[in-house]
Amino acid sequence: MPGKSRRADIERMLGRPLKQLSATLSEYKSQRTTEQIFVQYLADSDDVARIEVTYANTMDRSSALASLNLPSRSTGWHVNARNRLEEYFSTACVVLTYTVADASTGVSRIGYYSRQLFDGASSKLPPDSAKKNPPGLDRAAANNSAIGQPTQPAVSYDDLIAKANGALQAADFQTAIRLSQQAVDLDANKPLAYEIAGVAQLYGLKDLGAAANAMREPILHGGAASFSVAHDHDGFFQSYCQGSLWVSKQSLSYRSNDGTHSFTINRADIKQAGLNSFVGAKVYSFHIKVSEGNKTRNYNFAPGTFSAAESNLILELVREK
Repeated sequence: MPGKSRRADIERMLGRPLKQLSATLSEYKSQRTTEQIFVQYLADSDDVARIEVTYANTMDRSSALASLNLPSRSTGWHVNARNRLEEYFSTACVVLTYTVADASTGVSRIGYYSRQLFDGASSKLPPDSAKKNPPGLDRAAANNSAIGQPTQPAVSYDDLIAKANGALQAADFQTAIRLSQQAVDLDANKPLAYEIAGVAQLYGLKDLGAAANAMREPILHGGAASFSVAHDHDGFFQSYCQGSLWVSKQSLSYRSNDGTHSFTINRADIKQAGLNSFVGAKVYSFHIKVSEGNKTRNYNFAPGTFSAAESNLILELVREK
């Protein structure tokens, strides 16, 4: 979250930078091979000023607006020094960059700005840009119509999931929950909306009761409940990695945030699951004991909220058949 997050938050999610491009700009590894992630920090500070994602394949303007819940009319626009159209959206502090100076060519970059950086950048836009359409906007609308896409696309389950994910990343938890519920109303048999709502309830609103109900739903519908955890490496939590733990009907899966460490545990192989009385007890860690052939292996995790309530919720889901 530009303006709120710091370097430690970025590196907890994305790992160490792939490249240090300047004193304030770093490139990080994305889980998707079709995108690159760049983070700009304030000078002489670890505060995040901007996060920019670039895409190998462009997306049309209407899809970008729908996924980010942006209005059809931007705050303003200009053509930058590289002859690329940039559109500014004040409500979300988002900047869309197109491949060239034409909106019909598609969005190739999405920038998420801090309020301070956005206000500074948008103050330099041409004064009349808010009153007239950017170049190619009419052609972009015509292109959508030609391939059967309405100018204002009908809301689908996937649209709502994309918007809910965007709200979750922006820490707008109430909106994430509302959009997830709308997605459930469209299709109650798909698991993703329930998963997003559970994460928003647990880590955003700190409402364990609502989170417990929501976390069970994706499992019941063939998906997984996801939790933020730390995985112990040495039996003392002196060495550990942070990542996500997914609980489904068939398995438990873990993946570190930097993508270097992952494993899957079949639920049929779990012999014991419970709170720890020694290892990581101060942060209410828990263990999963697994039978691996003739051997037994123990996995220790600490919950993202460092609370006994979250650990007990995870353990309940693991024990439920």
